[in-house]
Amino acid sequence: MRKGQTFALASITALLAFTLQACGSNNKNESSPSASSSAPAASSPAASSGGENVTLKVWGDLGNQAVLEEPFKKINAAFAAKYPNIKIEYDFAQNDQSLNVALQANELPDLFWVQGDKTSKMSEMVKNGFLLDLTSYNMDLSRYDDSQKSYCTIDGKIYCSLPSFFDTNVVYYNKEIYDKNGLSVPKNWDEFVQGLDKLKAAGVTPIALAGKSEWDRAWPIFALAPAFANDALQAAQNGTGKLTDPAVAGMFQTFRDLVDKGYFGKDFLAQDMAGAQFSFTNGKAAAIIDGTWNNSTYVASGLSLGRFPIPNKDGKRIVQSSYSNFMTYAIASRSKHPEEALKYLEFLGGQEAQQIMEDATGLVPTIKDITPKDEGVKELGVFDQAGLNIYSVLTALSSPQSNAADMMMKDVIPKLMTAAITGEEAAAILDKAATYPAPK
Repeated sequence: MRKGQTFALASITALLAFTLQACGSNNKNESSPSASSSAPAASSPAASSGGENVTLKVWGDLGNQAVLEEPFKKINAAFAAKYPNIKIEYDFAQNDQSLNVALQANELPDLFWVQGDKTSKMSEMVKNGFLLDLTSYNMDLSRYDDSQKSYCTIDGKIYCSLPSFFDTNVVYYNKEIYDKNGLSVPKNWDEFVQGLDKLKAAGVTPIALAGKSEWDRAWPIFALAPAFANDALQAAQNGTGKLTDPAVAGMFQTFRDLVDKGYFGKDFLAQDMAGAQFSFTNGKAAAIIDGTWNNSTYVASGLSLGRFPIPNKDGKRIVQSSYSNFMTYAIASRSKHPEEALKYLEFLGGQEAQQIMEDATGLVPTIKDITPKDEGVKELGVFDQAGLNIYSVLTALSSPQSNAADMMMKDVIPKLMTAAITGEEAAAILDKAATYPAPK
């Protein structure tokens, strides 16, 4: 891709076919179900209630309830109008703990959200017999491309509703603060750092960071990794390189340098995400690095909002790529109403429900017939290349004995934030934890 090239929203879908799907939301990593869990018996379609009045229990994403509550009220109301015999009991009850308890007890709701191939969780649930195979139900997938189908596919079979939105990480910035300090969208990394220095000298926290929150403190790493080390991560994933590559070590060191230079402020280690977001929206911090899934949160704050992807030293804007799991739901194999549950999945996979989600959240659509909410959404889709997500790469390099992805989140990043290790040492820790494939 040549420098300065931008992608229209409609073309993101095709581009993603060549990229690894990644962690794209504010969701926490889910622990694996125990291998000793007894596999539940799958319900037969013959067990469906047909046209009878039935109730489906659906679990929503508790961690993103603030963003998703409004659109799902409207989506469920629209579904009820179309299928009056199917009652939806939608409860924001799902997080790591509740899901794992339900898996251990074989007491899953009829439907619940999954992260597709972004982590190994869905694959493990399939292997343990928890999810209903949707392949034989002849769902209409004509609006989707192969990469979106791949998100939901395990061993050639489909297990969830398909994704229709794109997730990545960007720098949200306060235009008024930038203008006041003579700053504009940086053309390259050096300009970005010079701007951070200028903001710090003016007594403004350059970037708000939730150092207390395991996932939210990682967003700078998720943004820096493709910008600085995309080729090295691709090589490691393919077995033709290692995580000790200087580009990977340099990327981790860059994150530590941001910490050492005070660009995240004085008290970021004790700050949670709500505190970091408030610091940004009330003008104490000039910017925050966050996901496109939280775009609506910042729009609602009323500040003069701008967005840009982190540029690398050459000025190229390579962003982590991921599909949003806001509307990707699976059906439990023990559901007594698989036919009705399938109707709900099909509704989630249709344009009506997706447009409701878009209008409420301002996600980046990957399907042409979803109309972007506003010009700000279009701004989120401006970049030069969709790159890898480091968490997904590390997940692919993990084994049952050594989880490199979790090691980065729970060990490496905290140590970088507290100056306990260098970028080179961070890369070495992950290299030791990784299991590389045979070169392709």
